[in-house]
Amino acid sequence: MKIPEQYKSLEYVHDIEWRDIFAVWRVYEAYQKGWEKHWRERGFNSWDEWRANYVAPLKPQEKKWKIYRINDIAEVEKFYGTPTRSWIAKCYGGIITKRLSDIINHPLIAANNKIKDIINNFPFQTMLTGVIHNGEIVLIEGIHRAGALALMAREGKRSGGEVVIALAEHDSELLPLGKGDS
Repeated sequence: MKIPEQYKSLEYVHDIEWRDIFAVWRVYEAYQKGWEKHWRERGFNSWDEWRANYVAPLKPQEKKWKIYRINDIAEVEKFYGTPTRSWIAKCYGGIITKRLSDIINHPLIAANNKIKDIINNFPFQTMLTGVIHNGEIVLIEGIHRAGALALMAREGKRSGGEVVIALAEHDSELLPLGKGDS
C-alpha cells in the first residue's frame, strides 16, 4: 500500500486483520449508552449488528489492513470525514465527505460536547480507521477523535498519547456507509 504523499508523518507499524480492528471498535464503543440508543433507534438488535451493517458497503473483510502511527496530529486535518448519511446531511452540505480542515469550524465539530470531552481527556492510545481512496485518507471510524485531534493541533496542543490509524485501499466508488440507515 502506498501512503499518499501529503501524509508525510504516517509511519508503518504492522499488518492487522479486520476482525481485530472490529474488536477495537467494540472496546471503544459497545459499552457506551449513547451508541446503544443510536443502534436501537435504527432497528438493530446489537452493537455488532449495527456496526457490521455500517461498514458492509466497504467489504472490509476482503481488504488488506495496515496500522500506521500518526506522528504529527496536524495531518489529521487533511483526512476526510466519515461518509455517513448523518454527517452528509448535517455537516457536509450533501456531499459524500469533506476534509476535516473544511468542517473544523462547523458546530458539529467545534461546539460538540463529545469532542470537547475527548480534548480534555484524550486517551493514552487510540486507533482511527480509514481507507485510501483516490489518493486521500477517508475516515470510516473515529471522526469525533479525529475532530478533537484537529482542534488540538490548531490550538498547538499535543495528544499526550499514541495515535494510530488502520488503513486499507478502497478502489471502488465511495458510498455512504450503513445499508438502509437513513
